[in-house]
Amino acid sequence: MKEIAVIGAGGRMGSWIIKYFINNKNVRIKAYDKNMYSIERQLNIKIELDFNSCVKDSDIVFLCIPLRIIPQIIAECSKIMKRNSVLIDISSIKNKSFNSLTKIQNYISPICIHPMFGPGASRDKRLKILFIPVRNYRKEFQFVKQLFQNFEILPIESALKHDHIMGVVLGLTHYMNIIFADVIASHQYKDLKFYAGNTFRIQCILSESILNDDIELLNSLFIENPFIKKELKNFHKKYLDYYQMIYDKNDEKLAKQLKNIKSSIEESHDLNSSYVKMYQFVNLLYKEDKYKNKK
Repeated sequence: MKEIAVIGAGGRMGSWIIKYFINNKNVRIKAYDKNMYSIERQLNIKIELDFNSCVKDSDIVFLCIPLRIIPQIIAECSKIMKRNSVLIDISSIKNKSFNSLTKIQNYISPICIHPMFGPGASRDKRLKILFIPVRNYRKEFQFVKQLFQNFEILPIESALKHDHIMGVVLGLTHYMNIIFADVIASHQYKDLKFYAGNTFRIQCILSESILNDDIELLNSLFIENPFIKKELKNFHKKYLDYYQMIYDKNDEKLAKQLKNIKSSIEESHDLNSSYVKMYQFVNLLYKEDKYKNKK
């Protein structure tokens, strides 16, 4: 039987990891968090009051902790973990954690992954996990596939490339939605939602779900990613270009720009399909509303 230690077990992703493995008869789970009272009490897990006790005899150690302390905790874990054990980093920015993983003792296997879902994700769905090899691609990849058997495991060649991608798919997305939420918060929010159509409703759901993320995680996406400034600078440049076209009432230039964007996106995406998917999502929302109203 394997012993899995979850460091940061009281956090949302720590709780998700525990629930994912809780019914696995081949593992025994140990949980540690600085705030022991934040750990959800469950059968079949042992809550450790001491960090060293939780880590030292475990076969697998998951780090579900804030980005700012990951290098320190990786170093501390590597000093006390036993031979042939596995240390797993699940952080969303890899520039610091990856470098720390490369320095741990050779008798400990480093695993660098990034679950591309939040703690609210269903464990029954086929979810996506990004994998960055540290020392031995084949060995590490096979381990991750075996650990998360129903998941889509996507390799990325380097931590640098990972963070570059995350600057767009996480950093830019969160940035735009937070600013959107900030702008509409200055209006009568309930009135806006009452009169708005489907596009606004979907955008609100997305921005509200992002605001549900941990504040420290949101901060780290903007502060810790070395590529975010470049992406935001490009975003603001384009924003100012559009603002100027609208301010000048330059409808000809604006129409040309919109046409160019549409053509560019259509090279790799079916816009009609996206439109259909949006209304499939809207229909699900309406069904949910009707169900709530019947209660």
